[in-house]
Amino acid sequence: MMEHLSQQKTSEDILKYFSDTVFLNQENHQQHNPYDQELRETQAIENGDMEQLEKSLAETYTGQLGRLAREELRNFKNIAIVNAVLSSRAAIRGGLLPEVSFTLCDAYIQKFEEINNLDSLRNLIKECKFHYCRLVSDTIAVKSLLKKKIPHSRITQCKNYIFSHLHQKLKVQDIAKELDTTPSYLADLFRIYEGQSISSFILYEKIKLVKNMLVYSPYTYSQIAAYLGFSSQSHLGAQFKKVTGFTLRQYRERFRNLSKE
Repeated sequence: MMEHLSQQKTSEDILKYFSDTVFLNQENHQQHNPYDQELRETQAIENGDMEQLEKSLAETYTGQLGRLAREELRNFKNIAIVNAVLSSRAAIRGGLLPEVSFTLCDAYIQKFEEINNLDSLRNLIKECKFHYCRLVSDTIAVKSLLKKKIPHSRITQCKNYIFSHLHQKLKVQDIAKELDTTPSYLADLFRIYEGQSISSFILYEKIKLVKNMLVYSPYTYSQIAAYLGFSSQSHLGAQFKKVTGFTLRQYRERFRNLSKE
């Protein structure tokens, strides 16, 4: 009961602060910085576009930064934290590995907490944004370069293993163990070179075999499911419909007749 009353009072305090602030801002003709400017910054980071980020940061606007704490230094530290979080998420959307982005964000936030000078905080916020932008730019460049190279030997080994074990239930952990590497490394490498996850690749290769078996073999749906390592006929049917848009029966009836013409 006491907890409920406390939560209710907190909600009322927030609503009162919101109402009072909206009224005062209207009276004083104050408003936050424009959202489209924030979008330009985060999109520049997401695209690894250093030039666009520089232009965005150089823009002038009539709005103000949000008020996130009563005390000035604490307020600006909170603003710095928000900027780091937004930059880290933009970088992930741009292709930076989430764990790398999260860890870097943690490092910047800890550094923000150590600084007690507003100018130093402003400089570090800017450095944080450019750091993320450079990492995304480098990630994009590496991916572009890798796509032009001869396929990585690990990818070839991975595909060969998949093709020779399509009738089994394949897991990334098992493939990585067979290739003497880690699942995370293999998964990231495969996604960079192939543009899809290993599990998606396995599914699509299995569906190719299912199509052939539906058209050219007498096996039942449950036999096909068991042969290719699906947990059940219904599981196979759901995955097949998701990929092809056909039920197993629809595909067999439609394309088996065509093969006989």
